[in-house]
Amino acid sequence: MRQFRSALRSQLAFVVVCAACGAASADATAPARGVASPPVGASPPSHTTNEPAIDPPAGALTLAQARRYMLDLINRDRRSMGLAPVTLDLDAPTAAGQRHAEDMASHAYLGHWGTDGSVPEQRMTEAGGVDMVLENASCFTDERPRRLDRAARFEAKDIEQTEAMFFHEKPLNDGHRKNILTPWHTRVGIGLAQPVATPVEIPVPCVAQEFVDSYGSYAPVPRTMHVGDMLHVQGTVAAPASFAGVGLARVDPPKALPVAEANGRRSYPVPAPYQTYWPAGYKTPIPVRVDGTGHFAIDVPVSDGLKPGMYELSVWAKVPGSPDFVMASLRTIQAR
Repeated sequence: MRQFRSALRSQLAFVVVCAACGAASADATAPARGVASPPVGASPPSHTTNEPAIDPPAGALTLAQARRYMLDLINRDRRSMGLAPVTLDLDAPTAAGQRHAEDMASHAYLGHWGTDGSVPEQRMTEAGGVDMVLENASCFTDERPRRLDRAARFEAKDIEQTEAMFFHEKPLNDGHRKNILTPWHTRVGIGLAQPVATPVEIPVPCVAQEFVDSYGSYAPVPRTMHVGDMLHVQGTVAAPASFAGVGLARVDPPKALPVAEANGRRSYPVPAPYQTYWPAGYKTPIPVRVDGTGHFAIDVPVSDGLKPGMYELSVWAKVPGSPDFVMASLRTIQAR
């Protein structure tokens, strides 16, 4: 049991978002950008390989082309360290990333809380996602509202600059790089948004990269519940991953944030479970039912001292490349 708890604490210690603030801009050329990223648990591989340069697309890029180009750059950087590529997930991860990129670009701030109070796993859940997500973000930060360009064309050099800022970070401030180089990431969603050009400002994009760990399938859970209700949790964790446990955390209900507050929040901790449930044979208030195929099931009370709030349901697994258990799934439930 101590090994389970130690691994859990180790993983939570580094699922924290630390953001570096970008400089505010004046009315000239392009606004300065900053970056915000989670220092994830994987240490990037130390070996490198010589990767051929990627020829940038010609001309201005559509949103779809810009996403594909950023994916190419991400996978170039992963291959340079001997890692498998990630695939572009245009469903929930991209929808969640696009929502956040547009929020940052229209309000000119940088962070992982939305101005509506949302956080990455909440946006992922509300977009229909079920997997764990870790977010890289970049935007300008002068807090001046801007009108979004709904037919934006993106410059290849801006996409290159964003990925380069992420990838070429140095310890100890290398959270973006670690996120890109986490071996067990399997997919990525990409959100890109930029304001309309003005006579005094050249638009630059705000970016949200949503890295996803997809290792299982999970039965739907309600979006809203009453505190104290029983929640049925079931799913299957597939090879090469293996099931470890189920957790429940709780935070206060999300509420809208002033732009200045969202821009000033430079860290985001994924909430630690107030209760974790393990398979039979370990000390646990309710044992998780598991079989030899990776299927698991459990019924748990949604109640942290009967307090309302946003509950976070996590599924933990052992995955290739990680010495500790990691969250393979993280979904949010509003409990009243």
